[in-house]
Amino acid sequence: MTNLATDGYQVLHNIISTDEIVGMRDAITETMDRVAHSLRVPFEMSCFALGLEDRLGSVWRKDRTYAQALFRAVLADSHRDERINIMTCHPQLTSEIAELIAPLKRTGQTIRVRASTFAFSEAHTRWHQDVVKPSNIGCGTVRLACWIPLIDVDDKSGALEVMPGVWQGPLPHQGEPDGRFFIAPENLPVGERRTIPVRMGDVLVLDRFIPHRSLQVSRSLSRWSVVMWVKASPNDAG
Repeated sequence: MTNLATDGYQVLHNIISTDEIVGMRDAITETMDRVAHSLRVPFEMSCFALGLEDRLGSVWRKDRTYAQALFRAVLADSHRDERINIMTCHPQLTSEIAELIAPLKRTGQTIRVRASTFAFSEAHTRWHQDVVKPSNIGCGTVRLACWIPLIDVDDKSGALEVMPGVWQGPLPHQGEPDGRFFIAPENLPVGERRTIPVRMGDVLVLDRFIPHRSLQVSRSLSRWSVVMWVKASPNDAG
């Protein structure tokens, strides 16, 4: 069994209920439907009858620009749906987080929907750390990330790959035009790389400095997840 303090990650089992997973999946689907209805392309082009994992790939094969619009809308807006945002105050997850960050005090969080899909290069996350410039404000106060896949994942279905261990700070990163950062190959440490299978309902907790990336899925599928970055500070801060 892994430990966040020594391995840089930890899997919390059976935290999210089946109904909560279904709710988050429905929120993503409905966001895509809403955007599809608002565009001038016939709604049928959005492949609305397909499941969440198959839909974007099918749209992409018909019209890549249209698929991009649906994809970006989900990333930009679906986290505002209460069925997803409720993860920020999920009772069991909140309790687990409090134990993991003690003696620090939780001060906030950011929650977003993410996907690994063959169709879009921006969905292929390269090796990176979640905090690249530690500080006492903003992103620098992030202590851990909670990664919630909406399907079972392994090395063939979009699991995360990590470099386990204790990491004391950020490695050199390079920026991309879209604002994301990645560890350049020449700065990537030599060491163990471990794929973390996660079952639906589990939560993968990552230390802010553990290098990680998402693995690709097959050409026709998408793997969706919800990520919550948790901020914390010493109890006497402020």
